[in-house]
Amino acid sequence: MKKIVALVLALILCLAATSALADKYGTAALTTVGTATDASVVDGEAKDGKFQTNTTMCFVVLNDDGTIKYVKFDVVQAPVSFSAEGKCVTELGTEILSKEAKKEAYGMAKVSKLEKGEWFQQIAAWEAYCIGKTVEEVAATPLHTISEGHDTSPDVEELKTTCTMTVGEFIEALKAAAEVAK
Repeated sequence: MKKIVALVLALILCLAATSALADKYGTAALTTVGTATDASVVDGEAKDGKFQTNTTMCFVVLNDDGTIKYVKFDVVQAPVSFSAEGKCVTELGTEILSKEAKKEAYGMAKVSKLEKGEWFQQIAAWEAYCIGKTVEEVAATPLHTISEGHDTSPDVEELKTTCTMTVGEFIEALKAAAEVAK
């Protein structure tokens, strides 16, 4: 009898381990040009030019049925300034923190109408919204324009008080990470 119980317990343990192995992991980083302005001279005063890339990152864990078990997003905005003479003004080796690492210092709460409007708070709400859905369901989230430049904000009742930032690039990064996970 003890051998049968031990065998059944071992089988259950193996099945549990196998189901954990069925999870699929994917990661992606998509980089776009965020902003670019020319250096100029206005009224004899030199103004530096600026170039910024935005890298949107996603790490996703998918269950064996394709639903999102875990997802994490972050963004790095990497600005570089240059003089009117074309010389780089940004020091090499300048530390550039991600939006998640900046926390309150990112400063999004100052312009947000939400009670918890800082970037890390809004992305946490977006991540929680994604859990339990398939990538296709997240990609089909209704979106709307809330202001100029914010044309992919979620138009979902449960997010109206927690996440009003643009999510289009997060959706694209999620789709790319899910492709890696297959």
